[in-house]
Amino acid sequence: MTAKSLMDKSAHPFGKRQVFTLKKRETLSSRLEAFLSETKNTAFFIQFCVAIMVRNAFSPLDLSFVAKKQVRDLFLTGEVPASVRHLCIYFQDYFTTDKEWQTVINRLYKNQQEFNELTQQARLQIEPLRPALISGEQPVDSRQKLKAGFLDETNKMHTWSLSNVVCLRSPEEHRTLLDILGNLTVFQKDGLRQFTQVVWLDFAPDERTRNFDIRNEEDTAEEAGEQLTEQPAKKAVPNDGDKADADTEAQSAPPVNQSEQTQASNDTKKKKAGKVPTDRMPSWKDLTATGKKKKKKRNLELEKALRKNTSKKKNRKRNRRK
Repeated sequence: MTAKSLMDKSAHPFGKRQVFTLKKRETLSSRLEAFLSETKNTAFFIQFCVAIMVRNAFSPLDLSFVAKKQVRDLFLTGEVPASVRHLCIYFQDYFTTDKEWQTVINRLYKNQQEFNELTQQARLQIEPLRPALISGEQPVDSRQKLKAGFLDETNKMHTWSLSNVVCLRSPEEHRTLLDILGNLTVFQKDGLRQFTQVVWLDFAPDERTRNFDIRNEEDTAEEAGEQLTEQPAKKAVPNDGDKADADTEAQSAPPVNQSEQTQASNDTKKKKAGKVPTDRMPSWKDLTATGKKKKKKRNLELEKALRKNTSKKKNRKRNRRK
């Protein structure tokens, strides 16, 4: 029987809407007690209480220890179905002494070893978050709206929102808190579980930046794995045998005449790279080997006579001015 069918038959229906919208702890407690009294469905009752604890971690209101008396009675003296006995770890703070908590463990498990083995991973995850699950009022300056993406039982994505929340913890802690809903089977739609895995989370009005998105983390992990597999090929290191062969070849090669090497190097130094003739040059035939134009022969006597005539003319002009 689903939670919806129980709600339809109950005079005081209780389900997902009541879990995440009722604002007073007293109202939640009374409605839960009425639901348990009418339906006798302890499995759904315990799961509803866990979901309210998750909401309490995000809420500025005090929703801690809802239906505390009924929870204590169930675990200490009542009948708890095996399908939800693993959820007892979320209620450890409902019991004031170690003796009471040990009584709960002894009633639900064969021995302490079985309890440790079956709940070890879950206890390690929620141990740092136990204060958040039972936190009281958390006043803040501004309240936000939580929006998250979850996969249902068919791995289909759907969006879930929670109004009037506070953002006080790290993205890793937010993810761990929302993952708790994945342990609950009470929230179903058309016979399919709605919360199996949380994928992303953001807080309005800043919806442009995701608080976390596991799809990005998976892509990063895959890229890191590909980089590790695609290692560059190592350079071949010659072994001792190859080195010995190379030394043998070097010794067997005929010696080169040092005088020939010296002469060749000297010839190379003497040669200078000249300019390469191009079409832009007026007449490349008149260039020397170094790429410079040949100097024209000067007629010194003619130049001397021209300078002499020029100086006389200048003197005559000066005399006229006088």
